Amino acid sequence: MLDPAAYVSAIQGRPWSVGQHCWCLVQDVQRDLFGRGLPTVDIDDKPNARELVRAFHGHQERARWQQVPAPVHGAIVLMHRPGSHARAIHAGVYLDLDGGGVLHADEEAGVTFDDPASLNLRNWRTEFYVPR
Repeated sequence: MLDPAAYVSAIQGRPWSVGQHCWCLVQDVQRDLFGRGLPTVDIDDKPNARELVRAFHGHQERARWQQVPAPVHGAIVLMHRPGSHARAIHAGVYLDLDGGGVLHADEEAGVTFDDPASLNLRNWRTEFYVPR
């Protein structure tokens, strides 16, 4: 397995793209750092919130995830924004580095590592899952 801190340093700042959206990053991190293979989640080139909810919540892989009440190293993090989106439209991986944070990729920031307070300031709410 790779060193998580070196891994994050190597990819942080990489731009987001349609072919390298948030779930692609989750797949890469789970494979590279934790040896877990996760299936593809099909996301259109320009998805809307409804399509993202369906992709994350309707995927058969979701049945193999166990929600945990607090973040743990390697947990998949599903994120939503309060109000208009009560269900996940974004994903990342929780890493216990520098006090803990979520490695994720979004259109604005590219690949970034945000602590819980920063995610909250960006209006993201989080749920944590561990593949069984």
